[in-house]
Amino acid sequence: MLSSAGSDGLKLRYTDNNVNSNFPPPAASRAKRLRRTPEEARRLILETAQALVANTGPGGLKLQDIANAAGISHPLILHHFGSREGLVRELTREAAAELRDKLLAAMASSEYSVEQQLDRVFDAFRDGLAQRLAWLATVEPGGGAEGTRMIMRDIADKLHERRIAAAPPRAAITRDDTDALIHLVATAAFGDALFGAQLHRSAGLPATSETDRRFRLWLAGLIRAHSTQG
Repeated sequence: MLSSAGSDGLKLRYTDNNVNSNFPPPAASRAKRLRRTPEEARRLILETAQALVANTGPGGLKLQDIANAAGISHPLILHHFGSREGLVRELTREAAAELRDKLLAAMASSEYSVEQQLDRVFDAFRDGLAQRLAWLATVEPGGGAEGTRMIMRDIADKLHERRIAAAPPRAAITRDDTDALIHLVATAAFGDALFGAQLHRSAGLPATSETDRRFRLWLAGLIRAHSTQG
């Protein structure tokens, strides 16, 4: 003879058996269990963080927001990057590597004129890359700095070799001079990508591609005149 409590117990056991049965879980549950390789998970986290930074600036680098946007758990980000600072360092390294690839592409051909090379260098910082580098620097000063220094050293090495090869006889091309040239161009291109339009308008100049072109031509003339000295 079964009591009411026993009936309830049967009902509970029946319910538990249903939960643990072989019926497929709801679609939402299956979606949450999507399996990714470690590299796929890392790439998803980095791409999601990059998109948030591009849209919202440094405020987008909140691990819970990144987790929600990527559809993953907060602990998974910590598993792959250790901390928020670790994620910022990896984002900085990726942004610097992207810049390196673009700058190396700008120097790929010795047939490019100074003007053409400047166009490509200035364009390398566009499309939000300069903003990403600047914002990441504000979030984690010094994050990924060593990697960034090595990247710029690679650029300086290649440019210095090219300048020596193209120099007239007895021309003195020092490494210090090449380093200063890279600093000048990189600072100008970086600043132009961040504030060029605002600075043009504040000087009463139209923020147009023609204004950009005139400045780059002037800078190319300055570099060419310096290169022919001594």
